[in-house]
Amino acid sequence: MKQFLNVLKFELGNYFKSKSFMVTTILLALAVAAAVALPPVFMKGSFSEVFGGSKGSTEATGEDAAEGSSADGNYDSDADVLAIADPDGFVSDITELTDRMPGYNWKVFDDTDEVEDIVSAGAKGGFILTGRYTYTYVVNDLSILDSLDSEFSEIYTDYWQEQELKAEGIDAAAVEEILGHSSISDMKVLGKDGANNYWYTYILIFVLYFLVLFYGQMIATSITSEKSNRAIEVLVTTVDSTSLIFGKVIAGALSGIFQAGVILGSGLLTYHFTGAGWNYRLDFLFHIPAEVWGAFVVFGLLGYLMYAFLFGMLGALVSKTEDISKSATPVTMIFVVSFILTMTGMNDSSSLLMKVASFIPFTSSNAMFARIALGSVSSVEVVISAAILAATVVVLGWLAAKIFRFGTLMYGNPIKFTQALKKIREQ
Repeated sequence: MKQFLNVLKFELGNYFKSKSFMVTTILLALAVAAAVALPPVFMKGSFSEVFGGSKGSTEATGEDAAEGSSADGNYDSDADVLAIADPDGFVSDITELTDRMPGYNWKVFDDTDEVEDIVSAGAKGGFILTGRYTYTYVVNDLSILDSLDSEFSEIYTDYWQEQELKAEGIDAAAVEEILGHSSISDMKVLGKDGANNYWYTYILIFVLYFLVLFYGQMIATSITSEKSNRAIEVLVTTVDSTSLIFGKVIAGALSGIFQAGVILGSGLLTYHFTGAGWNYRLDFLFHIPAEVWGAFVVFGLLGYLMYAFLFGMLGALVSKTEDISKSATPVTMIFVVSFILTMTGMNDSSSLLMKVASFIPFTSSNAMFARIALGSVSSVEVVISAAILAATVVVLGWLAAKIFRFGTLMYGNPIKFTQALKKIREQ
């Protein structure tokens, strides 16, 4: 135990004394905090502009149109200007239309060419009425986000529907009230609200994904680099191989948990103080139940340790750091498959595939966590899955220690995993 603690302390010191590790942690934490804190500031700024009166509808008159033109014939290029022309007089009072789209500076023209001219000069858009329910939308550069056409189409349709109802002696307001009624339902969720829990589950699984792949590679690289510079020969003769591999793996795991905790914690803490600025619209991301946190800690930590031991033993089987990616590819692919399977199964967490995956050690860290967060899982299933995963971690830890001692003293070409197992059995 003393040797294990010494290795653990030494390896943790290497991580926390590393400037790149600490700077990366701090910068990512600040970036997450800024991403949570800054949007409310900008939103409040935009709201003050809107309610401060920067946009306002004015009465659309011919005089306004004249004011919109300068002495040299160039029109006001205000982006809030909208032009409208009714050359054939389909609408008796044009303000009945323009008042339905407030927030713009409407200019009324008699000639269609004037509408095109003001739009070309920089106006936001223009409308030329060509008949009952028909019009031409004039725009300079059409953006994929342009919604003016659909907005005007709605109000122009409403206008003519009201005119037709009046002609038939029908109260348009009464019809609108009747058609505006809709069914009102209450929802009673007896189990988990998967729709509400989906996004934070999605994010936490992504966090585990990056932790396993990034720190798994880091652990493998650490072991291989010591093997390539022959430092491992001194270590294995003075420190028990089990203490050595467990110390390295757990130190890497703790460092990853520390970094992820600081980054996630910065987001949670920032939202605690800025939630009101968001009108609490991000509660579905940051208000995570204790049960889900508990499942993430248990299954995430066990799965993380399991893959960390796998990466550690693979790092001991190669002598050069450039061979790590090739050697670790099978483990990486297994975890990527587990990740994709869980992401796909999140749409139906009670499916047979997710149930089976939640009891297979290499997939249960993701699958069982997703099932707990998104659906109802019996306590027996959770305990059995956690026990299988914990037993797998212990077995892989023991196997990693054996392969580590054997592999660290072998140099040259990468050692095959099956060859290492055969040697262990012979011993």
